[in-house]
Amino acid sequence: MDTAVGTPRLGLTCLFLLATACGAGNDKSPRPDAGAAQTAQVANERLLIVGQDLGAIRGYMHSGCCPQPDGLTAYVDFYDILKPDDFGGLGIDTSGRDAGFEFDWGAGPVSAWRTVTEFDVDSLAVGLSLTENEHPGKLARLVAGEFDAEIHQLAAFAALMEGTLYLRIGYEFDGAWNAGYETPQLYVAAYQRIVDVLRDAGAHNVEFFWQASASTVDDLIDGSHDDIVQWYPGDDYVDWLAFSWFMPPGETVQVESTYTPPTPLELADEVIALARKKNKPVMIAEAAPQGVDLLEGFLAHHHASWDGPSGQGRVQMTSDEIWDHWYAPLFEVMAANQDVIHALAYINADWDSQPMWGPPYKDGFWGDTRLEADEAIARRFSDAIAAWKAAD
Repeated sequence: MDTAVGTPRLGLTCLFLLATACGAGNDKSPRPDAGAAQTAQVANERLLIVGQDLGAIRGYMHSGCCPQPDGLTAYVDFYDILKPDDFGGLGIDTSGRDAGFEFDWGAGPVSAWRTVTEFDVDSLAVGLSLTENEHPGKLARLVAGEFDAEIHQLAAFAALMEGTLYLRIGYEFDGAWNAGYETPQLYVAAYQRIVDVLRDAGAHNVEFFWQASASTVDDLIDGSHDDIVQWYPGDDYVDWLAFSWFMPPGETVQVESTYTPPTPLELADEVIALARKKNKPVMIAEAAPQGVDLLEGFLAHHHASWDGPSGQGRVQMTSDEIWDHWYAPLFEVMAANQDVIHALAYINADWDSQPMWGPPYKDGFWGDTRLEADEAIARRFSDAIAAWKAAD
């Protein structure tokens, strides 16, 4: 695809109006799920998504190591979408044209627009950050309608796309690292506001994702486990449920602790069970073997609060051992839940080379999870994806 922004299918003027003859109504009555048609279509399909920055994606795509993805991942800072210094990573300016640059917050170059136009893929999975880490007090202002213009810009972006926008609104809402989501009612209201305004703007190629962190480390930090249902925005607002997956399924805290949190599998099962109850598909929306370096072939400590000083305690591992440690259990979980798990988003990144994630590892050690760095892992990953997609 051409990286230049073409003529949108809907006029930008129309998209920026809430209720006009362009077709966006004021009706707030219950309506079908926003992405119901697309979600029904994917019910018997299984999707591979790859991310999470342009450098990582380009490395994967140009290597030819692995399957052609069905979609790609990008991240957007919602509150900065209209700010010309970075446009929140969305990649288009306020006129709907390519912003002319790729921005880097320290985790690789980002431009959602270039991600979806540079490669021949059917969908873009956007992690839409609503956190107040650098935007204190803005979640309530979002609910009050002060950021509707930013939501309209998302609608304009969606209209420019040829495929489907998978929007992970306020992803990892239960993560202790995400400031602002501590009050579930506020998170729910913000999520619903974004969905309502996008629907009114005619963004019919958007599907809405509700993503838990399903993080055992989060529960360890909190010293307890919260019921995720309190953050659920309602069936009419959610097309997919999702969770993150970074550790082996049965891993438990390995340093002295007064609290033993649920295992990664137990937390994932909580999301999967809710998806079955709600009759919704599931995406594993962020997946990578944390602590593994595929290029150098070792496993190291994730974080001092979990298994020891970040990046230390390195143990050399063969490709087979790495596969058995993380990849094989992942595909076993996917096979056991193939009735609901319909998408996997793999993070194909050299985390250790990125300032946000590299030394001194203030946010833990992540390693190098690029599949092209290990030919044997790449081959087995390709075979496993093919088998998962072909399964009845």
